Amino acid sequence: MMENRNRKGILIIVSVVIVLLLIIISGGYLFLHNKSYKNQAIECGDAIYLNEIKYSPVASSDLKEYTISNVLICKTDTGMKLYKINEYPDYEYIARYHAWDGEIYKKDETD
Repeated sequence: MMENRNRKGILIIVSVVIVLLLIIISGGYLFLHNKSYKNQAIECGDAIYLNEIKYSPVASSDLKEYTISNVLICKTDTGMKLYKINEYPDYEYIARYHAWDGEIYKKDETD
């Protein structure tokens, strides 16, 4: 009888530890792949202002090879998602997506 109680107690403790580890790991993943907590984007006409820096749309053919990452920069004020492009970690180019619709934007040289 006492042995069953000990086993149940150990099983509960192990289960709680596993759940806590999963929460910590998933939280860390989200923190690393979601930069939206420190960025702000506003759409104004064709342009996007990401942290007050102007970005304009470009033809994706202007970029030779690029990979859109799964790192969410932030959402615009209209709900569009901005993603980092792996080859441009300094956000010279960014990708704007909403469900199926996507577009590439380039940082304006004048700003």
